[in-house]
Amino acid sequence: MQLNVLDGGKRTCILCTNNENGICENVTYERNKRVIEGYTKPNGEHVEGLHHNNLRYYRTKLLPRERSTRNMHQLVEASTGLLCIKNDLYTEAPFGGKKLNKKYARYFDDGKKQMLIIYDERAIPFIAKVIKTLPERENRIKVYVFSYGSYAYNDEFEEVADRVEPCALPQAIYDAYKKVLPKRRPKFLADEIVAETVENENAGDQAQGTLDFEENENENEKGGEK
Repeated sequence: MQLNVLDGGKRTCILCTNNENGICENVTYERNKRVIEGYTKPNGEHVEGLHHNNLRYYRTKLLPRERSTRNMHQLVEASTGLLCIKNDLYTEAPFGGKKLNKKYARYFDDGKKQMLIIYDERAIPFIAKVIKTLPERENRIKVYVFSYGSYAYNDEFEEVADRVEPCALPQAIYDAYKKVLPKRRPKFLADEIVAETVENENAGDQAQGTLDFEENENENEKGGEK
């Protein structure tokens, strides 16, 4: 962190340990936290923190390899954390003024970078419609899709290609995900894919619109789409 201050670098570091005697949780994590936030020495001298840094503490665990929906969801949740680390982006935010159902998608935005993680590819057409309504930003939204295929879904985001950057899952994540995919796809609970409306601060009341995937899916069926 100090070297980054001296030369404007963007170094990152990942420390791994078995946390023996609490070395990670009680010592190393606390030391790094104080370096970032600032601290006071025993003699009363204040040391200013290196504030333009962040710190995250993760625990690892083994996940089952059996093909099941439950195991698939556990792997997806764990992999989401890895994508946050990869992109150095941890702040979850409303998407298009609405709160996404975390079973189907999550949106991260720190004011500079944006990332959208989609857990069911059938939600893509509806999410793309919301993206059209978003104000233009300097950076495009990085989009990851957990699916039965390994491509980045560029075609499905063609209409908003100027606003998104479709990204294929890192190979290690995709390989692990593929191993635990259930042989039969889980039943699509369309009524659950709803983004809950959040309070519209500008209007001073609660907006009425929701991302109702069931309604949109029925419209697609009428249009001959699958």
